[in-house]
Amino acid sequence: MKEKTINILFVVAVLALSLLARIPLLPIESGDWHFCLSVWMGRIQEMGPWKSLAIRISDYTSPYMYLMCLVSGFKNSLFAVKGISILFDYAAAAAMFFLVKNLTGSMKKAIAALTLTLFCPTIIINGAWWANCDIIYSFFMIAALIFLFKDKGAWCCIMMGIAYSFKQQAVFLLPFLVILCVKGKTIKPWHFLWIPAIFFVFQIPAWIAGRPLLELLGVYVYQAREFPLGTMNYPNLYEFLDENAIHWHHVTEISGFGLAFSFAAIGAFAWWMCTQKFELTPQILITMALLSVGIVLYTLPHMHERYGFFLDILAIIYALQRPSKAPVALGYITVSLISYIFFLNQVHVISPVFLSLALLGLHSYVCMDLARQIKEQRIDLTAQQQIEG
Repeated sequence: MKEKTINILFVVAVLALSLLARIPLLPIESGDWHFCLSVWMGRIQEMGPWKSLAIRISDYTSPYMYLMCLVSGFKNSLFAVKGISILFDYAAAAAMFFLVKNLTGSMKKAIAALTLTLFCPTIIINGAWWANCDIIYSFFMIAALIFLFKDKGAWCCIMMGIAYSFKQQAVFLLPFLVILCVKGKTIKPWHFLWIPAIFFVFQIPAWIAGRPLLELLGVYVYQAREFPLGTMNYPNLYEFLDENAIHWHHVTEISGFGLAFSFAAIGAFAWWMCTQKFELTPQILITMALLSVGIVLYTLPHMHERYGFFLDILAIIYALQRPSKAPVALGYITVSLISYIFFLNQVHVISPVFLSLALLGLHSYVCMDLARQIKEQRIDLTAQQQIEG
């Protein structure tokens, strides 16, 4: 049997089995569904989709509410809402296929990317169990990376604008793009204007429906005020300070400190990257993106347990570029999974402090790996210059 036929059969099997893994989870009603999503859907069905857009019935952005309105006519609202996320699971898997194929040139690694995306436990749980939608903004961030590696900076930022329109967490990748802009790689300063422009465009239907524009544009300000704690179950720096969803002592002070510290940490990383001379190879770029997003998540306050969702996706790409790094990807996904378990089942499999230490260790390893890649590149360049000389 030809290799192409085998690959097609394998992909079909993966698509079928990954769907079978999700179907049994559909009836589960998570806390987010019971207390939030079902209430929002009830208001949409009661008022009608168009009228519901005129008032704030949720703390989510308008684009996601448009999708909820779109499926509000289905008899089983729970399945319909989860179905949105599941559709994006498959869209994201396809995007990962094309991204990894472009990065590595390997069909086997591209198929592995599709497979790992569809069977990643945090991705399955996030949508099919939890009824959450982090895969939507992540899909557009994967698309942004595809355009980045095709040297299409404007389209990269357009995809980022769509991602940001769905979830504020899209900004986690922004420091990485700013570094590339400073280093003159693909992204130009004016490309960033696409992000607020796209965000504004996505608010227009709700604005026309009657919702105040300032309220629409300030949705993320409201979200930040809603959960001001150091960490909302994400195992980062603030677990060491005991400023979490269970205990908190100095909410206002920690928020101010955390923002300043996070900007300082990202600034230090950006300074290091911008003062080093090296070639921005695909391998280095993915390592940079992984570390950049990791630093933001680890130092920024108010992080929820599922905010590491896109970090897990980057870790998969990181491991597929170099299979020897598979334990690192497994480590990131395991940390996320254990954080999910506590929120969904209120069970501490491992102390959050130990999880924070584990995550710090993973970030430190990636940092050292990035430094090593840059150093090896310099050594190779020096050796080549000596030979040519």
